[in-house]
Amino acid sequence: MGRLTKGLNDMKFFFGIAVGAVGMWAYSSGKLQELMGRAPEPVQDAFGKASQQVNQMADSDQVRGFVGKAQDKAQGVAMPSASEVSGRPSEPLPASEPQSPA
Repeated sequence: MGRLTKGLNDMKFFFGIAVGAVGMWAYSSGKLQELMGRAPEPVQDAFGKASQQVNQMADSDQVRGFVGKAQDKAQGVAMPSASEVSGRPSEPLPASEPQSPA
């Protein structure tokens, strides 16, 4: 049962990535606005309200603070400190040849 659940979770994850990628493409290419222009009025109203709420959340100080902290931590992970770099040899170590069993 554990493998089945893990497989379903993996499928949901990749499905979410695919839907997000298609949504990002549709938004950036203007297709989303074109499709929403042809949608019934209640759908347009709901889309408008949802987009306003997302914009309000993205402009909040709390979200900006979180994003700033996440970026700082990501740079700290990707960039080694001076003390970490100082202990490394200036050139890569030579490759050793595998020893054959005697």
